[in-house]
Amino acid sequence: MSSTLSGHIDRLNDQRGAFVEALDALPPSLRTLKPSPEAWSPVEIAEHVYRSERAVLRGLERQLDPEGERRELGKPSRAKFLALMVALRSPKKFKVPEGVSTTAPAGMTYEEIHEGWLSFPTQWEAILGSTPEDLLNVGLIRHPISGPMTLSQSAQFLAVHTARHFKQLERTLKVLK
Repeated sequence: MSSTLSGHIDRLNDQRGAFVEALDALPPSLRTLKPSPEAWSPVEIAEHVYRSERAVLRGLERQLDPEGERRELGKPSRAKFLALMVALRSPKKFKVPEGVSTTAPAGMTYEEIHEGWLSFPTQWEAILGSTPEDLLNVGLIRHPISGPMTLSQSAQFLAVHTARHFKQLERTLKVLK
């Protein structure tokens, strides 16, 4: 495993830990409170982040399953991926992209999210341990905006995506407190 990939996963684990720490510190009544009717509550923000990572992990597991058949997704575009990273780091608001409605909040409890998050580091370790060298630079996951992403790009995307939503969580908490 490359140090770059390892660094992306470390950042992702740190960001996920920051979410847990922030939500654990909240009274349960504040976790589900929305700052406005159209805004997400803290637990809805966490659920979106959780569902996004879960979708990527499931996709990677399917693509790397030695018993399954890997789908050819095409060549990853560095330019499209970098544009996605710039967009995610910007303060501009975005809607959940079409085609990924499975990442939109659907009413999970914080306890369900927290329990699911606990399994993610182990899942990442299993994926890293089972990824053949020849698949490290091919598209394994398709993002609705940037297209095919490598394993490293998938981890980097999730780290940046999680960091973006952590800032959203911080803004939400400022309004709620």
